[in-house]
Amino acid sequence: MPAPAKVRQMARECIAVRVRLLNRLITGVCDDGLRPFGVRVAQVNILVAVAHDGPLPPGEVAKRLVMDKSTLSRDADRLIANGWLTAEPTDDGRSHTLGITPEGLDLLERIHPVWVAGQKKLAAILGADTVGAISGTVNDLWAKMK
Repeated sequence: MPAPAKVRQMARECIAVRVRLLNRLITGVCDDGLRPFGVRVAQVNILVAVAHDGPLPPGEVAKRLVMDKSTLSRDADRLIANGWLTAEPTDDGRSHTLGITPEGLDLLERIHPVWVAGQKKLAAILGADTVGAISGTVNDLWAKMK
């Protein structure tokens, strides 16, 4: 029996399923390259955000990366345990900021060639037009979030 028209429409047009497929493809390529370093792409994103703009409160990192705070907390705890991030108390002692350590910066330096290779692999898989469309869309979204 053929699927009902509404089901066919959902299968044909669902943005969420397409973005999730794209996310799984991209995350898989990135995580494969990062595996020898004992880190995942989501954790590298945290390190880069903190290295670029930090030190930052965890809530700000979560906001910038559009991450759930509990997921950020779990990943940050692992990064702290590995000596790649610090959690420094704020002046009022009620919160903390995340900062990058010299070891964290060194890790990013060592990861960089793998990151470049991953970017090239993804560009070859997706094509320049798709990469450009993704970058433009995300840049627009980030601009609206500020």
